[in-house]
Amino acid sequence: NSQRLRGGNAPSVVVVGSLNVDTFVDVDRLPSRDETVGSRSPSTAVALGGKGANQAVAAARLSAAGGVAFVGQFGGDAHAAWLEQKLAASGVDVAACGRHAELQSGQGYVLLEPDGAASSVVVSGANGAWADAHVAAVCDLARGAAVVLLQREVPEGVNEAVAAACAAAGVPVIQDVGGEERPVADAHLANCAFVCPNLSELERLSGGAPGSLASDDDAVVAAAKALQARGARSVLVTLGSDGSLLLLDDGRILRQSAVPPPAAVVDATAAGDAFRAAFAVALVEGRPPEQCLQFGAAAGALA
Repeated sequence: NSQRLRGGNAPSVVVVGSLNVDTFVDVDRLPSRDETVGSRSPSTAVALGGKGANQAVAAARLSAAGGVAFVGQFGGDAHAAWLEQKLAASGVDVAACGRHAELQSGQGYVLLEPDGAASSVVVSGANGAWADAHVAAVCDLARGAAVVLLQREVPEGVNEAVAAACAAAGVPVIQDVGGEERPVADAHLANCAFVCPNLSELERLSGGAPGSLASDDDAVVAAAKALQARGARSVLVTLGSDGSLLLLDDGRILRQSAVPPPAAVVDATAAGDAFRAAFAVALVEGRPPEQCLQFGAAAGALA
């Protein structure tokens, strides 16, 4: 399937992950336990979502060279054709995706607050259904890429198999640790060129209490080094309004300040996905890590 991209060339970016139909509900605030709150809008909005699809679309829109292939799982519902059309419209090749007539497509329900903060509930649907033969085919596709992007909204065995194949082939893997909260094997960390948590995810992976790393640069570095001690090579931490920090495998620490959004923040959904996709595109273009961080920060702000 990869030979269909860009005149027969393999894709430069392969994204393996989830795709969802996201339903957005505008609220003044999040409900407390056992509380009902009303929506600020009389209707909902629907959009393509899922961390994998978000990153594939962002990479395709940002990339000036090479193709972008997305590998996920379409359900057998009415949403599937619409999701495929949205991906194709952004220049993403979906030929390698799986299809499941008996399952619904993944769904996300997003509560959107006035300041753009977004809280989500995800229903995995077809995202959780990966046949062994399909995973093997995905590994073949990934071995020919310049970079592979993974997240954690698909079964862990899929990520582990793809990362192991890429490591053996010398293809860098960028592992976004966002998604389901579950342990990460040290061997898998070692197969990823970049492990990418946000602050709360870094706290969880390093065994820290919620909020323990807030506004503490030294503690963030220490937690990132703890991941390296488990096998991770480079650790890229996104810090929201505090920017990002990259601990490289050679011990260097790079810091990137947040880029101010060009207008008031409307919706923070997928800003981190845009950051990681832009970082990957800049990496494929051969840019130094400092410029990869800058490109990521700009893309995240625009998203």
